[in-house]
Amino acid sequence: MNYWRNTLSAAVLCLAALVPAAAQQDPFAVFNDIDDMMQDNVLMDAANRHASAVLTFLPERATVIGYESANSQLNARNASQEKAAQKALDGIKTSMAEMDLKEFSPAKEADFNVMLGRINYDLWSLSRNRLALDPLYYTQAFNSVYDLMLKKLSAPNVQNEALAARASALGRTAKEAKANLKNPSAFLSQLAMERAYYAYLSFDDVTKQLNTTAEDTVSRQETAVTANQARRNLKEMFEFFKKLSQAEETPDFRLGEEDYRFVLQNKYFINTKPEALRKELTKQFKQVRENLFFALEPFTAAQYPEVVTVDGSSAPVSNKKNKKRKISKHQPLPTAADFYAVRGRLALDVPANINLLASIKNQAQSLEADLVQKNVLPKNDVSFNIKPMPAYFAYMTPYLFVPPYGTQNLPTFDFFVRMPSGNKVNRAKMLEQDFNEPARKLMIAGQLVPGRYYKSVYGQNASPIRKRYPVPTLANGWSVYAQHLAADNGFIITDTDLLFLAWEDYRRVVSALVDLNLQTRQFSYADALTFLVQANGFEKEEAEAIIKASALNPGEAVSYTVGFETLSALHKKYQKKYGKHFDEADFHAKIMAIGNVAPDVLEEELAAAYKK
Repeated sequence: MNYWRNTLSAAVLCLAALVPAAAQQDPFAVFNDIDDMMQDNVLMDAANRHASAVLTFLPERATVIGYESANSQLNARNASQEKAAQKALDGIKTSMAEMDLKEFSPAKEADFNVMLGRINYDLWSLSRNRLALDPLYYTQAFNSVYDLMLKKLSAPNVQNEALAARASALGRTAKEAKANLKNPSAFLSQLAMERAYYAYLSFDDVTKQLNTTAEDTVSRQETAVTANQARRNLKEMFEFFKKLSQAEETPDFRLGEEDYRFVLQNKYFINTKPEALRKELTKQFKQVRENLFFALEPFTAAQYPEVVTVDGSSAPVSNKKNKKRKISKHQPLPTAADFYAVRGRLALDVPANINLLASIKNQAQSLEADLVQKNVLPKNDVSFNIKPMPAYFAYMTPYLFVPPYGTQNLPTFDFFVRMPSGNKVNRAKMLEQDFNEPARKLMIAGQLVPGRYYKSVYGQNASPIRKRYPVPTLANGWSVYAQHLAADNGFIITDTDLLFLAWEDYRRVVSALVDLNLQTRQFSYADALTFLVQANGFEKEEAEAIIKASALNPGEAVSYTVGFETLSALHKKYQKKYGKHFDEADFHAKIMAIGNVAPDVLEEELAAAYKK
């Protein structure tokens, strides 16, 4: 007996030498580490099989999540490829069904469920006959060409070889669209037409990039041939989508309640039923309208005394006690029209000679230092990498954060900003719209610090599964939470700042309501437009942008609200629990280290982190 005990002890001590020092305090803890390793191996085996399927059948997505070996390819959009992809994903799902979740730790089970949700969503997408019905599936090829200009690859010549190959492959995508699309939604065809137009207008960016490695006249001629052919293919697709968009009777682009709920559950991990979501959003809608009422008050009442803000400027500050007052039942609540009226009277000009990228970076660094000094955020060595945005993406969004996913050869955190362009009048208009002081502050807080950028950098040591399959809900919710955190700590502080924050909240909840009611078919397109323009005073262009966003990404608008409410509720819970001993920086460190998990999982893992 002593022999076997001594032999076992020796084996344990040998294994203990292979694990971290913390485990060596208890030699038998090594078996827990071995269990974790085995769970990791089982999960990573399934994740690697999924990665292999993505590389084979969805090379466009592979580029986005950091795999380089398929960068020169576009998705093959045909029936045989779709069937093969479905078979591969079914095989992975079957192997995952054979795993014994009782052997998994709670964290590993959460990773398992996130990966399973991603596979379920992929299989659902394949089942919807997107080849024949979804013109936007073909426009993903445009994104994939321009994605190569966002991702830093191993060498410029490697990047340009892949870029040229994908540009050349657009001809095949054009043929696939013409062969496969049968009576798709006219509205989705209109959105596809717009994407094709943007891609065509932006192609000079691709040509310039290709010419950076053209060493001689022959190479430049080859680049010109490739670029001209790609332009013709883009124009061909534009004309084809335009024709489809003019069809009178087409399928409904809305998902319906059952499919919408599936998307919420498997992409966003929101398990609340649509009817319960509708009640909660209706309640939130009343609250954000009341908040907008108080935010508008200073612009019709006497100004308040000036104070010095975090960034050193001097501006009037709202009396936050106003927000505690109740509004009379007979007092009409404001709409978007009231915000537009006040915004039109504000002086929001931005100096034409401002160095935007440097200004944004300096403000972000200043805010980070302030929040760390106040013990709101944990100290984190962040270098903000801010770049001008390529023209294609600039047509669609004022800014874009491209974090690394999974394992990448050259992981980079890049924040791209739409720079003012066009003639003097257009540049001034874009400056005023995108970079006025409150808009810039909201962008910095929500996207840079303490926003997505900071959270992503801090959480880069999360498990490979969580980096490869981040849940959008917490990532989106964090950007809203970060804006409010900045407001609570004196960065978003002036009357104008707080008005723009109240407007952002109002627009966010309205967008979620429209998305929910539109996709569950409670609203038609006309109903949604009426709700936004007539009932809530939105300008038609902005109302159409909200509806288009819902069509492009059903569920996305709801995820912002659910993610924000999840994070806010946890902050209140732990602040109340620990009172004056509440360490806010530690709370945020724990949240960020956990990563973008399902909202329901975050509370459990946060509780476990506090127990440790």
